[in-house]
Order: sequence, then structure tokens, then C-alpha cells
Amino acid sequence: ANSSPIWQFETSSMEEPWYFVGSIIVSYLLQRQSAGRLSINKSASSSRNAERPSSPPPSVELHVHLDGALCNSLLWSRLQDPGVSSRLPRSVRLGWDPSRPLDVRSELAACKTYPDFVNLCTCKGSRSLNDMLRCFEIFSPIVRGDERLLERNALEFVRRQKAQNVVYTEVRYSAHFLASADGPDSAVSLSSARAVVSAVTRGLRSGCEETGVVVNQILCCINWRPEWADGTVSLALEFSGPSAGSCRVVGVDIAAGEEHFDAGRFPGLHGPHADAMRRAREAGLRVTLHAGENADPDNIQKAVDVYGAERIGHGYRAADDEGMLSSMAKRGVHFEVCPTSSYETGGWTGEDWSAHPVRKMMDCGLSVSINSDDPTVFKTSAVEEVRIVEEKVGVGKERIREVMRDALEKSFASDEEKKQVMALL
Repeated sequence: ANSSPIWQFETSSMEEPWYFVGSIIVSYLLQRQSAGRLSINKSASSSRNAERPSSPPPSVELHVHLDGALCNSLLWSRLQDPGVSSRLPRSVRLGWDPSRPLDVRSELAACKTYPDFVNLCTCKGSRSLNDMLRCFEIFSPIVRGDERLLERNALEFVRRQKAQNVVYTEVRYSAHFLASADGPDSAVSLSSARAVVSAVTRGLRSGCEETGVVVNQILCCINWRPEWADGTVSLALEFSGPSAGSCRVVGVDIAAGEEHFDAGRFPGLHGPHADAMRRAREAGLRVTLHAGENADPDNIQKAVDVYGAERIGHGYRAADDEGMLSSMAKRGVHFEVCPTSSYETGGWTGEDWSAHPVRKMMDCGLSVSINSDDPTVFKTSAVEEVRIVEEKVGVGKERIREVMRDALEKSFASDEEKKQVMALL
């Protein structure tokens, strides 16, 4: 029997019908148990289960990457198609290490079983941001340009959020990264990237109509691909605003590294990204940026002052500078904290969770949220991240409820959406 909580299952509910049937049965038994109408062996394990509610408390998640939350079982199933495997790239140039191209086809061909595939797509134990990014380069070609598979993954993502009782989500991804290359030198056209956003939007909308949760989108520029920056903003504008309907794009981000902040060393990265963020702000888009994750804490200041970010993705390096913490708190800048991710990417290098930067951030009055970042890659979930903050960092339940309400206030949701969701928190 699988001992994982129902909200941690990643398998497709449509492929494996027992997913929701099992959820209903477990929920029913837990409710009966808590009401005292069921006699259950009081072993240590069952006692822990008895203390758990039938479903997790309602929560808000602002920092989760769709391309880091893909359903492994769907990807593995697709990989069994010889036509798909034959189209996989033999050589992928890694922006941070171009001297060592990645042979994606060989890496995936070495996976003889589904567990082999899951292990290849998982980043645990290395505590390296680049190792995590390498995982993306391995599994993303399977889904790249496949509109049906993207739509299905978006639907399954919403179902998993519902199973975790995440009532509001802002999910982010790079449309260009998930699109098929259709030009010379692996260039990606705007029309191909647009097809990705359309497919993801269809899947998200189907999921939200089915489950009743609220999900909006954030489109990501990619640090090492400055040629995508302006097109990303164009797509964000196209899929944003009241006329865009539900599951619209509400903001933009720059992910996969922070080199673009350094105008001196990387002018080719800085210029296009800074210009794109300026254009986004002037057009009314909201901005959240990865900054101060495992790089210079000054990047946080640049994100806010130069790029106009309202929120910071990660930002753990701020904990090293009390002046910065105080300044960001006074300015109302929100920090999207991802505990497991911070450990696995080396954003936080400690071992004692009670000393994690989120503790200092909260003590200094910073506005923070709790997020899973890349749940498939890190084998985690929104529920698990809250548990870590509560049980390992030592933050009380009432304070976590305040964090969820504050996260909603700092979200890019409309006033109407905030009112609707706040009633659930």
C-alpha cells in the first residue's frame, strides 16, 4: 500500500481512476475516525493519522513553476512512443556551462523503468541550483511543443492543487521554453510560444471549472535567453486583463539565474531583460523576480529599484543584511519563500531548520508566503512546505493562517478574486 498522503500523489487521475476514489475513501474514514464512530488500533502511526484533518487547511501559493510540476507518469507514458524519443535532442547547450553539452536522448534512453525516469527528473541532495536546472533540460523536451500534453498537465496540476486545498494559485512558466523550436539555431517563434500559453490556459480553465479553485498565470523570461524577453511580455499582455477571462496572465518574472542583474559583466543579458520589465510595468503588468536566491543580496535591491518588482522569488540572501530586511519590510515588498527548494538549490546552506531565513524574515516583519517552487523536481508539495515551516521552523498555526491571508493580499489577483478567496481562508 502507498503510505503517501492523498495530496502528494502525482499520478494522473484520468489514467488511474483510483486516485479520486481513494481520496474519497480516505477522507471519509478520517472524518468517521475524528467523530469517534470508528474504532481504530491506536498504534503510533494511526495516532498521527488521527490528529490530521480530513483535508489540509486552505492555502495560497504564489510561487510554483508549471514546468517544475509536470506529471511524471504522463511524461513517462509519452516517452514510450518511439516517435517522441526519436525527436529528443542529442545535444543541449547549458547556459551556465556551455563547454559541457547535455545529451538528453542518451540520458532518457538509459531509463529502463518508471522509477529510473523519476530519479532522473528529481533533484535531491546535491544542493545546487544548476543541478536543478539540468533536470529541467532533461524532461522538458518530452512535453515541448506538445499542446495536448501541455493542456493535460495543466489540468492535472489544478486537480493536485485542489487535492491539497490550495484555493488560490499563481502558476508560472516560460512559454518559449515549452515551445517547439521552429527557426534556425533552435529559435522559437512568438506563434509557437503563443500556442503553449493557449494550451496551458485551456487546461487550467478546465481544471478550475471542475474544482472551483482559482488559478492565474505568470509568464517567465529566462535569464540565459534574452531574445525571449520582449516576446514574453507581448504574450503576457495578450493573455492579461479583464477581457482575457479566467486563468489569465497577471504578471511576469525572470527565472533560471540572476546573471542578468549584472549590467557590467553581462550587458547582453541585462539590457533586454531590464527593457522588458520596464515595458511590462508601463503596460500595467505586475512584476515578481527571482532574486537573492543563491547570489548577491544586492540583486534584491536591483529587482525592486531597477526592474520594479513588487515581489521577490526566494530572496534568502536578504537575511544576511538586517538593513535590507528593514527596508524591504517598510516598502511592503513580499518574499515568496520555498523551503525545500532553498535547501536543494543551495539558496540556504544551513541544516538547522529553526535557523532558516524565513524565521528571520518573519521576525523582522517581512511579508512572506510559503511555496513549493518545483514540486515534482524536489518531490514535495504545497502541504509539505507548510508542514516544514510549522514543524521544523517552528511557526505556529495561527501565524501560518496570517501568512496565507497576507499572501492573498500580495497576490496579483483581482479585487473580486481576493474577496472570493479570502472568504475561504
